[in-house]
Amino acid sequence: MPEDAVALVAASLGTSTARARRLARTALPPGSVRSARAAAARGRPVLLVEGATDAAVLTVLLGGDGPLVVAAGGKHVLPLAAAVAGAVGADWHVLVDGDGDGWQRAANRSRARATHARSTRRVLDALPPQRCTVLPDALEAELAGWPSFVAALRRLGGELSGPAAKDPARYAAAAAAAGTADAPERLVALRRLTRGRRPGPPGG
Repeated sequence: MPEDAVALVAASLGTSTARARRLARTALPPGSVRSARAAAARGRPVLLVEGATDAAVLTVLLGGDGPLVVAAGGKHVLPLAAAVAGAVGADWHVLVDGDGDGWQRAANRSRARATHARSTRRVLDALPPQRCTVLPDALEAELAGWPSFVAALRRLGGELSGPAAKDPARYAAAAAAAGTADAPERLVALRRLTRGRRPGPPGG
């Protein structure tokens, strides 16, 4: 990443340029910085999501003329990914899992509830609200309201929960086989949210 971009990331995160450089190199998935730079060069917006399954299904749903969907590698990495995207000149938007009921699926529910709420709040505190879409729960809860996707996923041997869940290849194939007329409006709207905005750092 160019030094001027490193300096912008450092300023956005309130850290040193050395730490910003190290984080961009080690904390983000391989190729994510290069992808953001390529999107910026083409004037294509970037949608930052938490993980590979999110990216798999949304890449297909939003289409080739939609935003470039980039997995940050975890919720806690989203502010860094946004800082990098803005520093290299990309227009960006962030999709955050609210994990509203996710704590109920954990073994230690009270601890999980506090952890989920705290991690979501940290991300939202670090990013401008106009550049964030927060799902009420995990992406799987949203996908459960997409009947044709659920049917296609089951035909492929996948599920939205349990051992057969979180398979990026199956999610992408199911999204490709599903209809779009019954797709969740909250997800379809991400195409509109990423259009016509100017690039910017996490703080603005």
